[in-house]
Parts: sequence; structure tokens; C-alpha cells
Amino acid sequence: MKKGFSLFLALLLALTASAVPAMAETTVRIGELTYLNSDGTSRSGMMVEAMKAIQQYSGGFQIFGNTYIFNDAETAAPEQIDHVEAVEFDNLNSMLMSLNAGQIDGMIVYFTVGSYLCRQNENLTSWLEYSEMEKIYGGEMTNIKNRFILDQILGTDFSFLMTKNHIALRDEFNRAIADMKADGTLDALKASIMDLEKTEIAKIDGAETVRVAVTGDLPPIDYVDEAGVPAGFNTAVLAEISRRTGKNIELVSIESGARSLALSQGEVDAVFWSRISMPDQSIFDSLPEKRKGEATMIALVLSSYRHPGIDIPEGTITTDVYFHDIFVTLYLKK
Repeated sequence: MKKGFSLFLALLLALTASAVPAMAETTVRIGELTYLNSDGTSRSGMMVEAMKAIQQYSGGFQIFGNTYIFNDAETAAPEQIDHVEAVEFDNLNSMLMSLNAGQIDGMIVYFTVGSYLCRQNENLTSWLEYSEMEKIYGGEMTNIKNRFILDQILGTDFSFLMTKNHIALRDEFNRAIADMKADGTLDALKASIMDLEKTEIAKIDGAETVRVAVTGDLPPIDYVDEAGVPAGFNTAVLAEISRRTGKNIELVSIESGARSLALSQGEVDAVFWSRISMPDQSIFDSLPEKRKGEATMIALVLSSYRHPGIDIPEGTITTDVYFHDIFVTLYLKK
């Protein structure tokens, strides 16, 4: 009797299990701007793949639902996500249109760009309201390991890219950047980055002209207004560089993907360039000993996607860094 009951129970459980519908797999599509800084060719979905690698290695945080999860706290209940796909876009406007049309679920942008877009579009949000995000990314994050990963390993530095026959020009730009750091001008421009309007770059009679490519794809860093006039942070930085070097700066609007070609063919003398940041040794040294090994391993895992040499095309040089930023993921408000 017991044997028969056991068989009946096993059969009942099997039938019950088969009657429960299988859970549909969830695929999240995340947009990112095509990454062309290495050699003029696309590295497909670089940031999505890098962030997936971190999540799979450490489980430290995930950025593909409407929440970030840190090792020591959860900001919200995570969503179940089975697959994450990267969708590449050649410009910011097309990526925004795709997000609004529901063709992608979110998009990865620089923190400063995300903050600007959220201020301009009430329907956009990130994992937290930006007032809270600014506290975390502004240095109030208590988990130093996660700050190191987000800010250092996934961080990006901004500089100007030139060809190797412009070493003297690079050095002049470097001296101007150093002076701007020393006298507080660069910090002042960073502090007002969200409110910078069009900046006039004064013309200097008889001076050499340096042509610099702008794309407008990273407002308010690299921004072109509705009238097609370059504005924003980079333009303000160049106005200062012009004044300090005594050179005229001519801004040339160009598509992001054409920057390397324009530079190599001599159509411009410099382009705005983002490059993988070198981790700050002092921040690494401040990690607890038990976290240093994990941070080092995560950096190694990401080395195929992101390493300092990958963003310097052959035959080019870069100026010193004048801006640093990290990545966030934006979504439509629900």
C-alpha cells in the first residue's frame, strides 16, 4: 500500500510540475555608442560585455535592470534577467529615439551625459534619482571596492588626440591644461558643466589656426546646439587653451565615426578623444587587503575589453587628461 501511495504521489508531483508553464526568458537590450577609439573599427558592445564580465565574475553589482546591487546592500529588488544584448548606435540621437520607441530597454552613457539627458527629458531615469547618484559618484560611496571598479576600472579619461607630427602642439596643449589645473580654471568649468552655454573663442590676428573636430554626441561635454554651433564644456576648455597658447582654434563638426580618418588625412589637427583611464594607485592602496585581490582579478578579466593602450591608434599621441567620467545606464520611467 505504501509503495503504491508513493508511486501515486510521485506521478502526481510529476503531472503537477508539467502543468506549470515554463518561465519565459527575459532578454534586455542595452544601447551604447559604437566604440571607435581603438583603430577605427567597432569593438562590438564593449561596455555591455565588460559589465557582464564583472557581474559574472564577482556578482558585485548588476546594471541591466532598474537597479544596481552592491555587495553590502541592495537599493531595490532586482529584476530577473536571463540575457543581455548590446545594440550599437552611431550617434546619440538615434539611440534616444530607439529607447523612446521601445526598441531597446536602456542605454549606457557617461555619467555627465546621463545627468544632462535626465535634466532635459523628464521621462528618463537611472537606477536612482540623479540627486542620489551624485552623492554616490561624488565620493560618498561607502563601498570602496565598488567605487574602485566603477570609477577606476570602468572609468574613462578625456584628452585631445593628435598625430605624431604634432608633438610641439601636444606639448603646448599640455602646458595650458596644467596651468588650468593649477589656477582652478578647469575645476570651475567642471563645476558649471551643466550650465555652460556657447563659448566664444576669440580670434587672434595673424596667429596659427588649429582645427579641432567636434561631434556633438556627448552633451554637455561635446555639444552642438540646435543652430549647429559647438558649445558646452569642451568648447570652453578650448577657448582657454586658445588664450593660453596664443593660437586660433577652429571647431570642425564631424561625425563621431569619421574622427580617426579626418585626423589621419589631415582634415583636422586634433579631436576630442576618450581613453581608458589608468587606475589611481592611491585608491587601490586604500582598498581592504581582502578586496585588492578581487579588484585585481576583475581588472584582468576586463583587460581584453579595456586596457590603457587599446585606445591609442598607431601614429597618434594624446594630451594630458583634462576630464574623467564613468558610465551609467538610463531607462524610461515606468
